[in-house]
Amino acid sequence: MEFAHPKQHHMRHKYIYAIITLMVCASIAHAQSIAPDPVQYTVIPENPGPNQTVSIQVQGVGQFLGNSDITWQQNGTTVDSAHNQMTFSFTTGGVGVGTRIHLRINSPTQGIIQHDFVFNPSVVNMMWEADTYTPPLYKGKGLYSAGSPLKVIAYPTVLIGGALIPSSKLSFQWYRNDDLQPDVSGLGKNVYSFNGDQLQTEEDISVTVYSGSVSVGRGSITIPTSDPQIIFYPQDPLRGELLGQGLSGNASLTQTEVTLKAEPYYFANTSVRNGRITYAWVLNNQDVTGPNSAQGLLTLRQTGEGSGVASLSLDVQNTQSSTFAQAASAGLQLTFGKQTGSALSNFFGL
Repeated sequence: MEFAHPKQHHMRHKYIYAIITLMVCASIAHAQSIAPDPVQYTVIPENPGPNQTVSIQVQGVGQFLGNSDITWQQNGTTVDSAHNQMTFSFTTGGVGVGTRIHLRINSPTQGIIQHDFVFNPSVVNMMWEADTYTPPLYKGKGLYSAGSPLKVIAYPTVLIGGALIPSSKLSFQWYRNDDLQPDVSGLGKNVYSFNGDQLQTEEDISVTVYSGSVSVGRGSITIPTSDPQIIFYPQDPLRGELLGQGLSGNASLTQTEVTLKAEPYYFANTSVRNGRITYAWVLNNQDVTGPNSAQGLLTLRQTGEGSGVASLSLDVQNTQSSTFAQAASAGLQLTFGKQTGSALSNFFGL
């Protein structure tokens, strides 16, 4: 007769015990599994704001909902109870005023199905800033030109239990043209900075705001593309650039010498600062340059007597590859001296 080694005997019992344990665990896991909800819920909009109409619709697999009694409760009060009432609408309260919707479905085949919806209206205001060039002391907004750097800021107003939740305690999930931006999303990240696409006519940015794992608000904004512009200003020897005297169309100049400064509005700031835009001046159909013409400055001097007119045009081009689509043109019809005839005087860029 063979005898099992004590160690082998112990290992055999341990192996049997392990099998029994696994079978028991599998049985418990099977007993605790939850059957999928046979009802689908559609909420429009998913993140409503204050005083906004919300629609909830239920749909079931098969036809069992058609034979069900459906009851809707709002904040504990039954507001709709009928046979086959699969859609319910209501209006949210003000910011931070919560609304709880309770749904009860009594189905002859599926039994009792219940579901709760909680709405806590919030406001997410959105602002954008474009890093584009405007002259010093300019009071307007720098418009976005294709490919320029952009910054979008979300300002959420979220009240939970009457307390205002700061942005640092909220999570922000950013989307650009419906594409999730995981690298810039996260806790406290209410600012999204990026370079625009120079091939698109607008940028659509949206954000979903979470308190923990609960969505508490959503904001969106569309940023249109604007074309860069060129505006000429006189450059005074003593007062500097006269930004309150922009020139366009026909301009009458009584002085025999004038210096013009061309301001490249809404070109990408990085390109302007790094000298990546070019200025091509044309005077009376001839290319003209001067000591500072590459910086947007051109001096015109009248030679001879009398009066005359001159046609001046300028093409500005961004040479940076990511913003190459940025370009602008402008022109002036300059009249020098007092007009007494149709003779043209000669002008030179200095």
